Amino acid sequence: MPQAQLIAGATDAGLWITQGLRRFEQVIDLTRVAELRRVERYLQHIAIGAAVNLQDAFEALAADRPVIAPFGERFAGWPVRQSGTLGGNVANGSPIGDSMPLLIALGAQVVLMAWRKGRVVHRHVPLDRFYTGYRQSLLAKDEVLAWVVVPRPAPEEWLAAYKVSKRQEDDISAVCLALQLHIQAGRIAQVRIGAGGVAATPARAVLTEAALLGQAWNEATLAKAQAVIQREFSPLSDLRASADYRRQILSQLLRRAWLESMG
Repeated sequence: MPQAQLIAGATDAGLWITQGLRRFEQVIDLTRVAELRRVERYLQHIAIGAAVNLQDAFEALAADRPVIAPFGERFAGWPVRQSGTLGGNVANGSPIGDSMPLLIALGAQVVLMAWRKGRVVHRHVPLDRFYTGYRQSLLAKDEVLAWVVVPRPAPEEWLAAYKVSKRQEDDISAVCLALQLHIQAGRIAQVRIGAGGVAATPARAVLTEAALLGQAWNEATLAKAQAVIQREFSPLSDLRASADYRRQILSQLLRRAWLESMG
């Protein structure tokens, strides 16, 4: 039924009906699909079903990376985390969705599945390449986002994830930033940075990553990266924050990460 609207927790899609006054002829509730409510652990990665609720998804991620636990607790509030799903948050593609910057920093992929010519076909898409515009993605009309695949941490990984909002919980981000570093012999061997609230889509800070890669993780490198990340994005001003505030916060969150990594 390609005309049907897929629904998971409906924490956002429900507002399309109650506030946007949209109507759907058919609705399919993915939370009734047992296979999509599983978390599967493998040697190199974990696979989180699209219908796993946000609370369980963040707990699964935090089992490998405890720093994620307090970040996950900042996502909305307890009732929303119990109802909303990780797959729904990712597929919805809001530029202020909190899970996507973290998942981008972790190198996550989404598994898209479809029924074509009498058989199931699937493809893996890196999350940082999934979004094509504001709430637009590579998801085809006959595809379902079925799994979110996240690599397990390497021994030298260092991770930070920050959310800036007016309230401590049950609030939408003004800025979200996640940073994954691999330091070897005092230099940055690998780096991934995910950002939210600063572009039309959840974004990867590729220019800032390039300024960090191969450099010593010191204050001089930090200063260069701070200057780059302020230029890399062109955020909007809205009720949550001004564009200038968002650029300044991006810069200062990088400094916070550096200070924390230095102990």
